[in-house]
Amino acid sequence: MFSGLDSVGWDSMRHAYGPATDVPTLLRALVSDDPKAREYGLDGMYGSVHHQGDVYDCTVAAIPFLLEAAAMPLLPGRGGVLGLLASIGGADRDDVGLAGGRPLYEAAQRAVGAAHPLFLQLLDDPDPEVRRTAPSALPAGRDDAGRIVTALLDRPIGAEADADARAAVIASVGTFGRRAAAGQLADVDLAVIGAWLGDIADDAAADPGTRLAATAELARCAPGRLPPDVAASTVGLLRRVYAAASPPAQPAGFWTDTLVGALRELSEGEVAGRLAPQAAELVRCASVSLGDNVEERVRLLTQLLREPGWEARHDALRPASVLIEGWRGSYEELITLLGEQLLDPHPRLPAVAASALEYLGVLAAPASDALARSLDAAPRESPNRRQDGLPGWVTTWPQRPPSVGPVLRALTALRDPRALPAVRWMLERAPLPSDIGGFVGQFGSAAADLVPLIRQRLQDLAPADRQGQPHLGLVIALSRIGPVAEAVPQLLALPPGRPVLMALGQIGPRAADALPALRQLLDHSQPDIEIAAAAALWRITADPGPVLPVLARHLDGARRFDIVAAAKVLAELGPAAASTAPALQRLLDPASDAWLRLAAAGALWRTTGEVNRTLPTLTAAWSENPHTRADVANHLAEMGEAAATAAPLLRAELAQRRRHTAREHGWSSNQVPADLALLRACELALMATAPQ
Repeated sequence: MFSGLDSVGWDSMRHAYGPATDVPTLLRALVSDDPKAREYGLDGMYGSVHHQGDVYDCTVAAIPFLLEAAAMPLLPGRGGVLGLLASIGGADRDDVGLAGGRPLYEAAQRAVGAAHPLFLQLLDDPDPEVRRTAPSALPAGRDDAGRIVTALLDRPIGAEADADARAAVIASVGTFGRRAAAGQLADVDLAVIGAWLGDIADDAAADPGTRLAATAELARCAPGRLPPDVAASTVGLLRRVYAAASPPAQPAGFWTDTLVGALRELSEGEVAGRLAPQAAELVRCASVSLGDNVEERVRLLTQLLREPGWEARHDALRPASVLIEGWRGSYEELITLLGEQLLDPHPRLPAVAASALEYLGVLAAPASDALARSLDAAPRESPNRRQDGLPGWVTTWPQRPPSVGPVLRALTALRDPRALPAVRWMLERAPLPSDIGGFVGQFGSAAADLVPLIRQRLQDLAPADRQGQPHLGLVIALSRIGPVAEAVPQLLALPPGRPVLMALGQIGPRAADALPALRQLLDHSQPDIEIAAAAALWRITADPGPVLPVLARHLDGARRFDIVAAAKVLAELGPAAASTAPALQRLLDPASDAWLRLAAAGALWRTTGEVNRTLPTLTAAWSENPHTRADVANHLAEMGEAAATAAPLLRAELAQRRRHTAREHGWSSNQVPADLALLRACELALMATAPQ
């Protein structure tokens, strides 16, 4: 097989890490008799030839050989090959115009999509792994969607003996249904798909896993066919899944130093010791499929979190985290139940529960007592790979500094004083956690008792540590606790980086001893140091004289970061910086970056009170970049009635179910706190802009 593979000009092609000369070796490894070789081959294909979903010329050139391997009966590794083909063809992406304007992506999509007759044929392959993965490649056939859907619906779903293969076919049909519901497929009858899925979901003779898979796809593409209380019916089916124990999955029995291997081992660890390992994916799909129906998702997950069996509660934890972090809603009861799992006697629950609460900010308040009790019971340290029992106050890593553990992170975000003893312990240990500064700083003035310890740690730093990262967390902590004038000597002993200068400025007039050093830094080789020194000087003296020329000069700088920083400090100067208005107006160019225009508009408003150009710039940034919205809303609140025309934007945001930075394929640890800050800013802005 692979005739002509070595005659392809691979040396003239490239992938993520250079010339594609290794592609023939990787392709042959994919179908090796040695499972370790297959794993190395698959890891290499995903890691370089299809790096992070990218498509290169060598990716397209590899498709005919991947299809040849997939079509070869009894060849090992074909399941992995089919999954790779599905990814290269963008089969899992519902976006309209996914490959538009990108010739290589379009070529890959066409080549994989045109192979749909092969994928349909493989639905009858004797290898169950092939039958489980072939359906995932079918949605790449966008141009032949009607024929593919007809072929799938004509197959009796009960004729497939493998439950996972049945679920894969249902998921493939559901993908076409979602695209039809979004108006992307003119030749697919959504009503027919809805009826087919509905019949499976309602079939009392079908196994519960198959019915759940059909229910999930119904929720995505034909929600009108769902039963009135879908949460209760879903829990009823899940109880049957948990009650019917399945044979334990056997681990592969080998190890490779690859990402694919690490993910496999993680999956093996997840299913080990479980009676119904397939239920976790069913719960995830059931929750995600309900989308913006937050109330029904909450009902589903709260019922599961009250189940007596640990597996049901375990499987609800991560979907609950995804729901709360991505959607706005009322979660007090759900979060209370998450907290209860922290001290559950089953060792698999506490760590997952802690992760679910870790980044919820003030929303974790209903679980505060459970967090405090679990903090008392937790070990001081635990390794990052630990999955059983309560995680430690500090998480240790093999080759980098420790970090704050999830339980302490969640309790600190609540500014709960019960976390302070653990925070003090972390400040005393060596090495310091890399993220300690932000945690101490969240307590603000309530952490004032820690200032002497922080000063001592700064003073004890070795000269080499004063040039690197160890001091930054301590400096950030000081700047957020408040104006701690007694720390000025320790701050002046450190290299004058931005965090140090910000901390000095935060102290204000009581940091007068720093003035000589700050004035010298106004003429520095690094623009960011000059700007930070100017900001600190202004906050200490309130004298614009020496500060204004420095900031004005940097408005014409080359780096966006420096321009934004200078504009933000000019906004603090207010009318004293009115002379910079012409330069700020030039920065409002619609072709420039949204963050830059936002900073310039904020400074222009603060310095001149100008509305006609400022307000359109603010609303444009709001629409272009959701991450700017809290800042925009704060500016609108300052502008008051002058910004009344922006009120519809604020109301529309408050009406959204999704958090403003939530994305289908992305995540941020600050997602919930940032969204809560935006909601508060919108409410204040609406009150301020309303006619009095």
